[in-house]
Amino acid sequence: MKGWLFGAFVLTCIVFGPRTPTLLGQIAFIQTHPNTGEFIVHTVITRAKENDNIKKEKLAYKRTYTVENLDDNEKVTDEEKKEVVIIRPGGKERMIEKNGKPINNSKISKPKIDLIKVLEAVLKLDEFNIIKIDMLDDRPCYMINFKPKSNQNDKGDNVEDIIVRSEGIMYVDIEKFYIKKISAWMTRPYSRAGGLFSLSRANIEMTEEEFEGIIVMKSAIIIDRYWSILRGGTVFEKQTYEYGDYQLIQ
Repeated sequence: MKGWLFGAFVLTCIVFGPRTPTLLGQIAFIQTHPNTGEFIVHTVITRAKENDNIKKEKLAYKRTYTVENLDDNEKVTDEEKKEVVIIRPGGKERMIEKNGKPINNSKISKPKIDLIKVLEAVLKLDEFNIIKIDMLDDRPCYMINFKPKSNQNDKGDNVEDIIVRSEGIMYVDIEKFYIKKISAWMTRPYSRAGGLFSLSRANIEMTEEEFEGIIVMKSAIIIDRYWSILRGGTVFEKQTYEYGDYQLIQ
């Protein structure tokens, strides 16, 4: 594994200039050009779009969506919703279970956040820098942090509204340029609809893995706290998307 890591260091030096990484066990602290993080995120987005086409064409899998209400200590008080959906090649979705009961036909809750949209928002709205090369699941990754620009325009869609107010960390696989893990947390609140909705907290964590050479989602977790007149007050909840049972369809 040290040989693998050394090769990654050499590649970093060749591509990003004559910098000197410092090895501390399995971690390398590096200095890079300020635009290196932007180059990496651009590459990740390009690869992710190409990979999504392959995934949609060749894979079937299951997505489980759960909404749980939390108390002030972030302990689950009750489960509000649980949906199990099968996705077939071509992207066709069919719900097979809702709140623990089999079901044949029901309206499906579409995922509220998409990795590519998150990355595009990060690229457009935030400053980001490579901190070091680290190991995650026995693979070398660029560890990149990002934070809001102080003079950033707040206008955007829901993803941008969150990311523009967030800082976080992403781990990018050095060999295949995909997101192993990204975590973001909102640092300042926002409201919309004339104050009828106010979001005071939003934490996002997304992870990916490989299946038969294709990059697939493993999980996505959103913890948010908001006040909404439509919900009759404050809501503190955890939304979890779990992906599994991947099958390669020839």
